[in-house]
Amino acid sequence: MSAKKQKKKKKFPIFAVLMLVYIVVGITVSLILFKKLRSWLTDYESSQAKYGLDEVLAALDANDIDSIIREDTLSTEMPGATLDAYRSVLKDRFSGKTVSVNEAKDATKEVPKYVLLADGEAVMDVTLKVKGKNESDMDLWTYDHFYPDAYNRNDTVYTITVLKGCVVRANGKALGDEDVKKDADGNPKITQIKDLKAVEQYLAEVPCFITYSVSGFLTEPQITAETKDGKSMELAREGNEFSADLPFEESLAAEVEAICPTIMEAYGKRFIGKNTGEILKYLLPDSEYKNSLVTAMTNFYPTEKIKSFTFDNESCSNFITYTENCVSVDIRFDLIVEFNVAGYNTENEGSEATWLFIKQDGTWYLAAVPRQRPVKDE
Repeated sequence: MSAKKQKKKKKFPIFAVLMLVYIVVGITVSLILFKKLRSWLTDYESSQAKYGLDEVLAALDANDIDSIIREDTLSTEMPGATLDAYRSVLKDRFSGKTVSVNEAKDATKEVPKYVLLADGEAVMDVTLKVKGKNESDMDLWTYDHFYPDAYNRNDTVYTITVLKGCVVRANGKALGDEDVKKDADGNPKITQIKDLKAVEQYLAEVPCFITYSVSGFLTEPQITAETKDGKSMELAREGNEFSADLPFEESLAAEVEAICPTIMEAYGKRFIGKNTGEILKYLLPDSEYKNSLVTAMTNFYPTEKIKSFTFDNESCSNFITYTENCVSVDIRFDLIVEFNVAGYNTENEGSEATWLFIKQDGTWYLAAVPRQRPVKDE
């Protein structure tokens, strides 16, 4: 065998070994690259924002609202709505329903946002935040804040009518000018008090009623009212309409009540022709009422035919304090008149009416009688 052939035979094994090494290295590098690619793809998939909802969906599926709806995750603008109230409402909305997710229209790459739906009906929005990084230095997401207000507001409208100047609160929030109910022309709904028409000129500020209108609560709100000086007011309710009676100031009522019996008797005697001028000193000076009473017809039968007269069943009730110098009261008394001649029957010349008092220079005066009701004869 020639030396040339022997040399060729020695080269073949070396080439094979090199090829084998190249193949093994290539396969190893490919496996490493594939593993890295698969790891990167896995990390990339896990960095998608939607996976930040996994904990939320698991909690909803387990009906475990409390674990995700917390003080630090709940964002709300509804006044007075408590955490427990939100939890209760949201549990009811999601319970037994199929939960689905839509990306919110205002979502951004920096702040992912989704809409959570129950049986296709939107219940609340949720934003996400970064909770860390994966091995590929990609962001990992978790839930941040929940926004249920837009989908859970109660459309029921509640109206509250009180004396202007009183403070009304809905779930603890004081109502303002923006909450005043408007009429058809867009003006604030203000209701004048007819009984005060005759005494307006004696009042620095004429009391009137104002009506508030509120809506958009999570659940039925707690409505409260207070007087100007912070005294709690009782509200009457009919359906979704609330109203407060006019205030009562006990000390002022006591002052007026003390003089009412004297004025009742002076008032009654004038109309039977007995001591007709006595009542005038209790009437508000220069008032329209005093002028009208001075000219009113009285003494419809001769005084000498009166045998006797007796006051009975005198009462004062329903005191209303409009201002510190204006009080009204419902009065009633019977004035039984007996006659000493034939042809005249015993008469009841009593009165049942609402009297308005005005205080001037420290003295209470009868200023007007806005309502007069007849007293039946006995």
